[in-house]
Amino acid sequence: MRLMKCKWAVVSLLAAIILEFGLCQASSWSTLAARGEDVTARMETVCSYITPEDMETASGGADIYEEDGYPRVPGGAVLIKVMGLDEEVKRLWLDLDIPDGYQIRATVFAQDEGDRYTYQLGNGRVLLRGVPQNARMKIYPYGKVKNLYLRLETADGAGNARPGEMGDLVCRIRGLEINGRIPFSFRPVRFLLWFCLAALLTGLTPERAGRPFGDVLVRGAGRGRMLAGILAFVCLGMAFLFCFVRIDPACRKNVAVHHAQYQELARALAEGRADLGEGDPRLLELDNPYDTIYLQAQQIPYRADYAWYGGKYYVYFGIVPELLLYLPYYLATGKDIQNYQAVFLFMAGFLAASAGLVYELLKRYFPKTPFFLYFAGVFMLVGGYSLFYLLIRPDLYHVPIAAACMFAAAGLWFWLAGLNRERGKAALYFAGSLCMAATAGCRPQFLLFSVLALPLFWDEVFRKRTLFSARGAGKTLALCLPFLLTGAGLMYYNAVRFGSPFDFGASYSMTSNDMTHRGFNLERVLYGWWYFLFQPPQLEGNFPWLQSARIDSDYLGRMISESCFGGIFACSMLTWPLLALGGMFRRRESRRAAWLAAASLCVSVAVCAVDATGAGILQRYSADLSFGIFLAALPCLAAAAQCAQEKDVFGPFLAWLKAALILHAVFLFLILMNTDGSVNLLRGDPQLYHRIASALRW
Repeated sequence: MRLMKCKWAVVSLLAAIILEFGLCQASSWSTLAARGEDVTARMETVCSYITPEDMETASGGADIYEEDGYPRVPGGAVLIKVMGLDEEVKRLWLDLDIPDGYQIRATVFAQDEGDRYTYQLGNGRVLLRGVPQNARMKIYPYGKVKNLYLRLETADGAGNARPGEMGDLVCRIRGLEINGRIPFSFRPVRFLLWFCLAALLTGLTPERAGRPFGDVLVRGAGRGRMLAGILAFVCLGMAFLFCFVRIDPACRKNVAVHHAQYQELARALAEGRADLGEGDPRLLELDNPYDTIYLQAQQIPYRADYAWYGGKYYVYFGIVPELLLYLPYYLATGKDIQNYQAVFLFMAGFLAASAGLVYELLKRYFPKTPFFLYFAGVFMLVGGYSLFYLLIRPDLYHVPIAAACMFAAAGLWFWLAGLNRERGKAALYFAGSLCMAATAGCRPQFLLFSVLALPLFWDEVFRKRTLFSARGAGKTLALCLPFLLTGAGLMYYNAVRFGSPFDFGASYSMTSNDMTHRGFNLERVLYGWWYFLFQPPQLEGNFPWLQSARIDSDYLGRMISESCFGGIFACSMLTWPLLALGGMFRRRESRRAAWLAAASLCVSVAVCAVDATGAGILQRYSADLSFGIFLAALPCLAAAAQCAQEKDVFGPFLAWLKAALILHAVFLFLILMNTDGSVNLLRGDPQLYHRIASALRW
């Protein structure tokens, strides 16, 4: 019996073995009997940049000199020629000795039976010391190759050829082999991914869907096992968060001077100040000191992305992350906590809060839904592609957003926990309201999610009369007091800095446009809804496949935008259950959850409008609405699963869900590998980037 229960695991393991040792090693198996030809003795090197038209006749070039144990070629380019081959060439292996951290772009050219003139074969390959697989290339010329050429050039951080711009070409050419065998290359991570994919496809079936969520809660043994599974799932998620937040070394330090604002504020607060010092006196003499283009033209120094008001600089980012992490850490150690560490801690808190939120939500509204949807629900909230972007690009801007996500999820968790329990309601309500109110001190837009209290507490206020009534005074006070206390603290902090309790200071940012005159514009809102919600992703055939979506408009004004990957609805099938929202209102058992989903969706659309007109269309801003949209989709998914079981179409539903989960995970991978923007994995860790790229080649 136990063997039958783990049959799916055995099948998954076998599938992973077949895929990794069979399909992924196809090139190795197909060249098993190949005998390579060493053509090193026939090589001729030309130490200069040669165009394809001159490769056949080129010779000589600059003199090579040696330094630090490596030959160096002035000019940054070398041409390797192998003339008079007159044979088929299908594979190349260029044996190079390259210094650590050095990149070379190798491009192949040929003259063959189909082409008398020299032509280029593809875009070439980036060669690094830590990725020897890239030095083995499969090529596809026309028939027999007469003359073969390889041009080696110095490359920049993105792997683009830059001869003459990046200094000398530094490498030792040890040899060249053609038509040799491609070695066997086992990739443990790739094997694990194959296993997980097979486990999802074979393990998630109608027969293995599991007991209803409510049955698990009331049965002792089953409840213990499921709670252990939840704990293991959360711990595994924490491990993934830790890996991804550190995956780009460039993000483990401040990528710009102004990214140290929270660290500077910690030192200022420790000295009893809320400001970060005075600005240039000439700023006070200007009619509009927020026109930064004018400041640059007049060579008036200013501190980019700081809030400047009344002659002093301030931090307009939320104060709560500062009080929770940066200031206590500085006071305790005298050192600064890094932004990527703060992002990890808040994302870890968001994962824990989401785990609790989904648990209480299913317990309250969907006790009949299969328990496995719990894990899918947590993945939906934490794995929203916008939030994943925060994780892999952890900088100053992402700290308050991650903190706001954590507090919003925790607030809803505690509120639902209070509703689901007979004891300790006041304490849970107080904790929930405190967390929800704290979002205003992280990212004020998230305070709009407090509106979700209306569908959550509707029955307690208007039917049961346990809130906002004489007998519920204690619980009502617990629900409202945290908002009053937190609001008073934030209003005092705002008044100290900007003279108004309601001014958070974002409009005083010394950024690329004058925020004090930006105003409200409905046209910007409409563009924001399109690009944040519906813009299709831009894909192409070359790795890494995903390109930033082009943001273009005929708006006769300044449209602030950065690289975006596409709208949330267009990029994730996990949002599609929202199409079933109307049907939830027609079913009595799901109507309360439908109001919660509708409220969350409406808040997200409103936040989208606030961000688009108030700041611009930036990828990180989509994280503001990602939380609310996936939260709205979660009850719709649970209701769809329950309805599918009742109508005996659970099999097709599971097939769709597996496709949605897989495609969502693939899209997260594409975001990880995306090379647009100044900060990306290609520039931060090119060796890891090219290792991943080589693992995707057969």
